[in-house]
Amino acid sequence: MVKAIKELGPDIKIAFLLITLSIILMLSFQVNFYQLISDNQKIIIKIIYLTGVAIAISTAIHFLIPEDLAKKHLKNNKLIYLFYATLLGVLTPGPVYAIYPIVLELRRKGVGNAILVAYLTGQTIIGPARAPFEIGFFGLKFYLYRILLALLMGPMAGMLFIIFSKFWPDKKIIE
Repeated sequence: MVKAIKELGPDIKIAFLLITLSIILMLSFQVNFYQLISDNQKIIIKIIYLTGVAIAISTAIHFLIPEDLAKKHLKNNKLIYLFYATLLGVLTPGPVYAIYPIVLELRRKGVGNAILVAYLTGQTIIGPARAPFEIGFFGLKFYLYRILLALLMGPMAGMLFIIFSKFWPDKKIIE
């Protein structure tokens, strides 16, 4: 049993830990599981839908992007690629959990970790779905400043990843 647990990937271990903690909390606070599911049915369906779309996109990336493209162009951590990755992240709609399958597939294709950090940073800081709310509540100038800051922060995050990974190396590719 212990050997089987040790052989699991870190993502599976964390998932089991979170599920276990959730069960303990629900039992401790006597939460009605059926009521919890029925009250959150719309958000659960939305999460499943977005995850399905993300998996479909990552499958398309797997078949449409040639391996050598990522290895030739996006493996090098050049500043221009960090900027492009941030821009793509800014333009990617949806919550960050829905793009993890896409990022994982890009990583498997050989895209460098610093570029993935820039992409995730851009996607997390600004997303197209936020535009109507931020422009409506805070004005166009506010939103344009946020986009400009995101386009600066993404490459900076990628560069910081490069610097930190020299002292604390990261795994190159998840198989």
